[in-house]
Amino acid sequence: MNLSIEENQKYLDDGVLIVSNFLTLDEVRKFRKTLDDYFLNHKSFSQGNHGKILSGFAGQTPELEELNLFHHNKRLLRILGSVIFTSSNFIFAEHSDLHQNKSTGWHRDTKDYLCKERGNGDEQGLWSDDCHIIKACLLLQDHHSNDFGMSFKLGSHRAECENPATFYAETKSTDLIIFDQRILHAGQTAEKSYLQTHGANRYLITYAYGLQNSHTLVHMKGAQIRQNEQRAMFQ
Repeated sequence: MNLSIEENQKYLDDGVLIVSNFLTLDEVRKFRKTLDDYFLNHKSFSQGNHGKILSGFAGQTPELEELNLFHHNKRLLRILGSVIFTSSNFIFAEHSDLHQNKSTGWHRDTKDYLCKERGNGDEQGLWSDDCHIIKACLLLQDHHSNDFGMSFKLGSHRAECENPATFYAETKSTDLIIFDQRILHAGQTAEKSYLQTHGANRYLITYAYGLQNSHTLVHMKGAQIRQNEQRAMFQ
């Protein structure tokens, strides 16, 4: 799977990149069955009527089989190294989240970095050029014919961006979504859900990576604190 320098520039400009057909349909079907079985038989963190969350699962949840170690997937790491981080060293940020039927409004994934109770980082550091932390996401259902997928404000990962354009990602279940954690983005709304409309669970899997530097360590600290708190509330 070879991606071009143009795709690197598009990612740098937009803050998000869609890699088509990263997974096979067989992988999607296998992953969805694994997740359906897991949530049916194991505890998770619930946010009221806004779905379930399995926090910090990577490397900790053998019941998830291949997904438990997917943060080491060679195809994924090859893309991150060649297109996202290019010649710079990057690491897994010890941050993984699994969402079942969760709804989210517009937000940035920066609380783990900024919150005093978590990473306790500062705004200046967050918006610096060497703060580069991304989410690699698997959204395991088609969203090219419905509005239950993910939306982004293009360019909003840059502090100087004004009036960013809204982009709805018409992704397939096999696609990989990579985005800068600072970009404004949203998922399905609380008013309606993929589950209610299609009778199947909506899944989003995220793994975080960052440059091998102090900024990623700040994010890592915050993510681990949050994940441990949520895992303590599994029901």
